[in-house]
Amino acid sequence: MQNKFSNKLLIVLFIFLSFSTTCKKLENYEGNSIEFKETTFEIEDQITYVIPNSELDFSQVTIGGTNYNLLSFANCVDLKVPSLLTFGLGEIAFTLDYAAFLPTTNPNPLADLAHDIHPKSIELELTNITDCDLSMLEEVTLYLVMDDVTGSVSDFTMQDPANPQKSHNAVKLGQYLNIPESIGSKMNLVVNEDAVLDQFIHAGTFQTYMSIEFDKAFTADEAIIKSSMKFEVTLNNEE
Repeated sequence: MQNKFSNKLLIVLFIFLSFSTTCKKLENYEGNSIEFKETTFEIEDQITYVIPNSELDFSQVTIGGTNYNLLSFANCVDLKVPSLLTFGLGEIAFTLDYAAFLPTTNPNPLADLAHDIHPKSIELELTNITDCDLSMLEEVTLYLVMDDVTGSVSDFTMQDPANPQKSHNAVKLGQYLNIPESIGSKMNLVVNEDAVLDQFIHAGTFQTYMSIEFDKAFTADEAIIKSSMKFEVTLNNEE
């Protein structure tokens, strides 16, 4: 699916651009010593992640080299192999990994005027499974990656927080580990505030990579998770 970077950035940048083109030349007048400072503001954006049940096999699991066929599973129930199938080993809890690349687009023609773009907050909301919540996840991590990136996290060249200008093709946006049973249908990720997103936003097209670990099953055809994100953006007021 596609994500369109918020039109709010276009509107705000247009306002500041208009100001810049009409006022910046004042510094050329004799005796004028006005200094123009960069302006930092926040914008919001939303992405919707659709996770098909068909891409998750809750009924087949391999643990310690042994294959288990779980004939059925209930909605929002812990993933466990029943003791009846483990030959004296008792119940065996397990988790199921899911990961996906989502094509993402920033069509804003003025995006190059912004820099020092950082994530400020990321809220996830499970919107369609009313008899379950985000406690069906053990952990979740979001990344931005360039268009040509494939594979998994181990294949990424991650951004160096100490040197974000160093060559990279991926950056971690945020994560939530050890999600509690009491989490409910909404949660806020721990944001990577050191992340610098300029390279991805300026590229126009990139990808969002979601990595999830499930510890409960769901029986709906799909799980729909809405992400509401806030970014801190600095306007470049230079010619």
